[in-house]
Amino acid sequence: MHGPFIVVLWLAGTITFAGPIDDGPCARQPAPAGDAVAEFTVGVRKYLELREEAARSLPHERSVHDPRVMLELRKTLRRAIREARADARAGDLFTPRAAAAFRHIVAETAAAHRVDPKDIVRELRADRAPGARPPAVNGRYDWRLGAWMWPALLQALPPLPADLQYRIVDDDLVLVDLRAGLVVDILEDAMKTDED
Repeated sequence: MHGPFIVVLWLAGTITFAGPIDDGPCARQPAPAGDAVAEFTVGVRKYLELREEAARSLPHERSVHDPRVMLELRKTLRRAIREARADARAGDLFTPRAAAAFRHIVAETAAAHRVDPKDIVRELRADRAPGARPPAVNGRYDWRLGAWMWPALLQALPPLPADLQYRIVDDDLVLVDLRAGLVVDILEDAMKTDED
């Protein structure tokens, strides 16, 4: 369970305003840089094509009713994706231009909601389960890191296909493939906390 700070962040992310606010920044969504986000979207599409190719020989998940078989299928899929992306590195999808646009979105969202990114990172670290492993591109996502995502930022970021999601881990933004349980890419220092 998250503390009162998370509840405040959640409310800040879901309140919409009918008009401008006179006493500070308006809670409007920052406009992403079109070309940079399009570059990211192309990378997402290419990743999904690669994943579908890796899954081609596997039974469809909907035909599987045994949870153990489902977990084994996902493990097999993760292995196939890893082999197909053996040289995957941070920045493959969060290219330099996309990274700059995403960092701008994060900063603008934090400013619009009057939230210090350090507070978000601190709260998420406090809620992390012991023994959680840091994410690595092409590695398995450790759910002990947490599954919560700041709603206001989620609304501001470019939308993703249903089985890909963003996560904040420390001050990084992580792109996770839920179907494979795999870290697709990591945008380091996305939250601009100036912490190590």
